[in-house]
Amino acid sequence: MSTPNLGLPQLAADQAQKHVPVNEALLDLDALVQLAVLDRSLSAAPGSPAEGARYIVAASPTGAWATHADHVAVWLDGAWRFFIPGTGWLAWVIDEAALLAWNGSAWVDALSAVSAIQNLALLGIRTTADASNRLAVKSNGVLFSHDDVTPGTGDIRATLNKSAAGKDAGFTFQDAFSTRALLGLLGDDDFSVKVSPDGSTFYLGLSIDKDTGHIGLGGAVADALNALIVKGTAFLFDRETDDVRFTFNKAAAGDDVALTFQTNYSARALVGLLGDDDFTFKVSPDGSTYYTGFVLKKDNGQFKIPLAPKFSGYTNFDNYIAANTWTKVQFNNADSNDQSAFSGGSNNFTAPFAGPYALGFSLRFKANATVPTKVIATFYKNGAELGRGRAVSGAPTDDVTTYNLTVLTPLAANDVIDVRVNFATNDGYIESDHSHFWGHYVP
Repeated sequence: MSTPNLGLPQLAADQAQKHVPVNEALLDLDALVQLAVLDRSLSAAPGSPAEGARYIVAASPTGAWATHADHVAVWLDGAWRFFIPGTGWLAWVIDEAALLAWNGSAWVDALSAVSAIQNLALLGIRTTADASNRLAVKSNGVLFSHDDVTPGTGDIRATLNKSAAGKDAGFTFQDAFSTRALLGLLGDDDFSVKVSPDGSTFYLGLSIDKDTGHIGLGGAVADALNALIVKGTAFLFDRETDDVRFTFNKAAAGDDVALTFQTNYSARALVGLLGDDDFTFKVSPDGSTYYTGFVLKKDNGQFKIPLAPKFSGYTNFDNYIAANTWTKVQFNNADSNDQSAFSGGSNNFTAPFAGPYALGFSLRFKANATVPTKVIATFYKNGAELGRGRAVSGAPTDDVTTYNLTVLTPLAANDVIDVRVNFATNDGYIESDHSHFWGHYVP
């Protein structure tokens, strides 16, 4: 008779030589308890084994071991004894420093044979884990692959969970155990990347707002209003091959697509397609009131300066001019009047800002009775003759003689320009609808 698990010999009633089965049982126990084998790769018995030497026979043995593949071989009393492993047996392989288990058909790594390892306090792989780092690994590489054994879904995810928004859930990258980069949810629920030159001072490189996915770069914190915020003193966008282009797209002509230039986050200039498809420059003194500097028309590339004063006025009645006195011509209507700098009520033009201006007039003479002996026409500035030329003739011809003058002159802000004439000896008229006064700012 023998025991059911190790097959140890048992004593029979009235058995002679009882010491024999007892000794046999003790030898078997000595061979199998706390099993540690010298090697598991031998296919033939080694020469001159030590008493009690134990081996796991290789899968394709020869010689004395030929029929004992995977058995435990023990050298006892000058002979090999073989033991067939039972499921769950453990064996320490000394030359490999490996713990094996018999799974019923093969010797396998003992840990891999365990279906679940739960609630380990610490795990160190080629290093020592501690209370701060309960999992510690030393390796040139760490691989996490999708489950193709079960098989799984084909996905692979690593999850980092924190207890509250104010905590960290992230990866730390170190140089000689001094931190150089942090990646994750760092002190809030926005995604951040920070770097450090020394492990104590950190600079924000990337911020992604959790509510919108908006991005902040170069130390800028992402927010819900701006899809991209970048902080820096200089920016380089380099070509990939030959060209480099930036594209700004809007949904409809009535929308804006523009660059905004700000002072302390208050807009001072807008450049782009502003409310239409013409290319426009606008400026602002306060971020709320805007003035259009110039416009490039989309249809023809025409350059317009809407805020530069431009006007063309005319008189719609015959202006009576008394003899021998300087008289203002009453240009009381406007064909055009950008910036309302021309006044039909006051019959003059007021410069809205300092700069060079082109001014001109064309006056047609109309007789009353006897024509004047001389006619002089000129510009007046602030009630005095401008002094930039005169249009002069002797005795004019009724409804024929025309007086023209064009000047380019600097004006100060609020200078007032009007046109005046002087008829020598006899009176007359400046004819309606054929007499004009015009001017514009010269950029």
